Amino acid sequence: DHADQPLNLRLPQFCHPEGTDLIHPTTEYKMPRVHHFVLTDSAGGKQYGTALTVFEEFKGKQQQQQSEIERVSSSGSSGAKWQKKMYFAPRVLVLLSTWPYLTAFRTYLTQLYRLATTTNVMTAPIERYVQNICSEVPAPPPGAFEVQLNILGSKIRFWAPPANQPIPYVSLPFKVLFECLDIGNILFAWYTLACEQKVLLVSGQLSLLTVCSEILNSLLFPMKW
Repeated sequence: DHADQPLNLRLPQFCHPEGTDLIHPTTEYKMPRVHHFVLTDSAGGKQYGTALTVFEEFKGKQQQQQSEIERVSSSGSSGAKWQKKMYFAPRVLVLLSTWPYLTAFRTYLTQLYRLATTTNVMTAPIERYVQNICSEVPAPPPGAFEVQLNILGSKIRFWAPPANQPIPYVSLPFKVLFECLDIGNILFAWYTLACEQKVLLVSGQLSLLTVCSEILNSLLFPMKW
């Protein structure tokens, strides 16, 4: 949250696309998932968000009281076995940047979560790792230079093409768009955007929407939608 780029007040809604009013603990555990989003300010500037949602055990006051009641009732009955009911709630770790390195940010967040939960080699708080990539890892200059970041055996590369080419050319997986749409639909979407019309993208996988949208926008270069 910088003075020249304050956090968007709608940020929680983008981190929880199902709606912030529907967040409640559940007994069903869900696997971690990643999705992307783009925030646009009044001046037309973009902030690219990569959100990692994990489901962690939730221990609220109501659940603790219920556990105490179940423990007492079970201890009073002969032969009864007490079994604790576990609840899970979503927690989101989000990375915001003015650079569209969505694939690199996805790899970084997933590896950071693995480092924090499945290993004992983390030598600093998780916030320190986030500060490192946000404040200390420099953005690569246009051209042949690149910045590399190693985390849990994965090498994450940040590099920019020459100044006359857009960064998405090297930062986004273009094959994803061609795996989701055939050539005819891609050409039709490009034609529609070139004519400054609106395109509605629908997908059963939330992680694909922003990636495919940014790839389609980059195909308009040197024009902009």
